[in-house]
Amino acid sequence: MKFLRLYKNSQIFKIALSVAIVIVVYIASMFYSQMKKLDSTVELIANSNETQIELEKLLSVISIYETNLRSYIITKEESYIEDRFLSRGKIEESIKKLKTLTAKTPARNKDIDRLKKIIDYRFKLFRQTLIIAKSKNSGAVHLNAKLLESSDATDMMKSFVTKIVFSESTKTKFQNDNHQFELRDSIITAFLLVILSLLILLLSFNKMNVDIDELRKANDKLKLLNESYNTAEKTAGFGHWMVNLETNVYSFSDNLFRLMGVEPNAFKPNIENSIKYIHPDDLDYVTKVHIDSLLNHQSTSMIFRFLTPNGDIKYIMGVGSFTKDGNGDLIKIGVNYDITNQYKKTLELEENNKELKYINTELEAFNNIVSHDLQEPLRKIQMFISRIEEKELDSLSEQGKEYFSKVRLTANRMQALLIDLVNYSRTIKGDKVFVKTDLNKIIDEILQDLSSNIEEKNAVIQIGELPTINAISFQIKQLFINLISNALKYSKEDVQPQISIATKKITEKDVLNNKTINKEDYYKIVITDNGIGFKQEYAEKIFLLFKRLETDPKYSGTGLGLAICNRIVDNHKGFIKAKGKTDVGSKFSIFFPKGDLL
Repeated sequence: MKFLRLYKNSQIFKIALSVAIVIVVYIASMFYSQMKKLDSTVELIANSNETQIELEKLLSVISIYETNLRSYIITKEESYIEDRFLSRGKIEESIKKLKTLTAKTPARNKDIDRLKKIIDYRFKLFRQTLIIAKSKNSGAVHLNAKLLESSDATDMMKSFVTKIVFSESTKTKFQNDNHQFELRDSIITAFLLVILSLLILLLSFNKMNVDIDELRKANDKLKLLNESYNTAEKTAGFGHWMVNLETNVYSFSDNLFRLMGVEPNAFKPNIENSIKYIHPDDLDYVTKVHIDSLLNHQSTSMIFRFLTPNGDIKYIMGVGSFTKDGNGDLIKIGVNYDITNQYKKTLELEENNKELKYINTELEAFNNIVSHDLQEPLRKIQMFISRIEEKELDSLSEQGKEYFSKVRLTANRMQALLIDLVNYSRTIKGDKVFVKTDLNKIIDEILQDLSSNIEEKNAVIQIGELPTINAISFQIKQLFINLISNALKYSKEDVQPQISIATKKITEKDVLNNKTINKEDYYKIVITDNGIGFKQEYAEKIFLLFKRLETDPKYSGTGLGLAICNRIVDNHKGFIKAKGKTDVGSKFSIFFPKGDLL
């Protein structure tokens, strides 16, 4: 499988093919070199054989010349010596040819020069012998001596030629053996060259088949992808188009035609045919932006409308950008999105925002009324109640005193309610500027503010080491004021309040939406008390607006304190959980996100 993957890898195959071609070229060069050597060897063998032939011709001519001379001496017949000059010419031709044949072999060339001298000496003896033979005054003794000298010269010449011939023969045999060896090497090299070439052809042919098969599969996938893309365009409500700036040829996707309200390929894609489907009020703008972009090659983004043949109006977001195709031609590719629904929702949202702004304005006015206009008459009521209590209380009947006490408590409760309403609205409307906030300093400030209540209740408050978080400082202060005030307010009679505020480790029991809370993402702050507690079934209801679980008149409250706490924690992207048990106490766990999550 690994080899198959490597074989299918085009880059690996190209490298392997390149290496194989280099090897083939190397073997081919070796084969060429061997053939050159073979040619050289053949040439040397032929040269050596021709040299031997020419030497044999020389000996033959000399022998014939010598035989004719002896025949003339015996018979005195002139015909035997008529062709002596012709023989001499043949010898000169042979010597010249031998010089040419041995031109590349200096030592052998010198041997030919020496042979020529021996031949010249032999012909000199021929002439002297011929002169003696023709002379009437020379005796037989003198002629026999010259013949003997000529015979010795002939033997010496034959011996020298034989030596050269033997040397050339040995050389020829060596060259012939070398030729056979090189011939075998050449055959083997040629065989390897043919085998390797065939192997490369087979691998290339097989790779071509594999590539064709892969190409076919890729083409099938491309067709499927194109069909999927067309389906996706139709489902998602967008279409694309393309124009080649070199050829000015346009192409539209099927769904682009559908966006215009016609069937695919209902007309030839071009500007002239498509502008009739653009809303008349948008036509000049769209045309100008598009033509300008074709000139300056800048990307485009615009919103316009299609007016379909049946009169429907579609809001379209059109974007376009430039790139180059495989041929290097500059093209512009555009995508048109049908944003009709989004556009209408945007208009609705804008209307809702206007209404929301109006509501916020009214809420702001309400806050002003609560914090100023309602507070002022309430303060006067409380002032008059205080004066009556100081000067007229004793003159009231017992029932009047009871009614008066209820009026005072109701006024105080209304003031607390107004203050809580203002605080709650601040958690919704107030500025949300997050800064580094040290919870230890916040708790210290709160304990100082609540010192009189703490002393009155003789409460014991234990504070652990608390983290520094990104927070809205005044809201965090309000959060802990409410929780500590509740712990003091709902403490048991004749039992010293025990309140603890500490950072705890997040465990597997701490879950949110059925998932364990990640201790790397959150801080866990736990506030516990030993007060009157509550039933666990009300653990989530206590965070609702105006929801009071305790109806005993001795426990004052508006039902907004914990709702404010829940809103503050939500503003900080955290969450709060409550756990309680009647007559045992309450525990509030607050999870603040660490800085990266805000």
